[in-house]
Amino acid sequence: MKQTSVLSAAIALAALAAAPLEAQTGPGDMPSARMVRIGFGGGMTVPVSDAGDAFDTGINGQAYLLINLGSLPLRFNLGYQKFDLKSAVTSAATGSTRIVSGVAGVSIDLVQVGPLRPYVTAGLGAFNGKDDVEDGPAIPDGLATSATKFGIDGGAGVALRIGRLEGFVEARVQNVFTEAGVVDASTIRSVPVTFGILF
Repeated sequence: MKQTSVLSAAIALAALAAAPLEAQTGPGDMPSARMVRIGFGGGMTVPVSDAGDAFDTGINGQAYLLINLGSLPLRFNLGYQKFDLKSAVTSAATGSTRIVSGVAGVSIDLVQVGPLRPYVTAGLGAFNGKDDVEDGPAIPDGLATSATKFGIDGGAGVALRIGRLEGFVEARVQNVFTEAGVVDASTIRSVPVTFGILF
């Protein structure tokens, strides 16, 4: 009788313990369902079009704030990118360009497949660019003279659920609208490829 009572108590405790575990793995507690999330990432940025003639492939770092309001999933990015200027642009001098950006937009999930969550994102914001050239002539006016310009940003990515976290990889296209300067064009276009983690 005593053994039966102990066994019954053990089964009851196991059932109570299983209930929260089941709740934790339900769709309501999936990482993408949380109202507020933060993330960090980094990777490389590939300048394309006319920007590819002026800049070498650069690096990027990103910080993210995601706010899930149901039908309006907001996304805020704070970004840092750095490119080396090609010697043809700086007349054989050494130099680099850094771009600090703040972008606000949306991040929309597509159909989830198991632990994989594909998504698309789009936004607009401000991009501040500045050149640092050593032993060379001054850079012409444009984005490269520590100016802040308007830009748009959009792309796609996929997140992989790892417990209560998500790892992700994404690629975006950024267009910064500026006067012709270091890059002889009305826009500076680049493709940041970023790997990171969402909490």
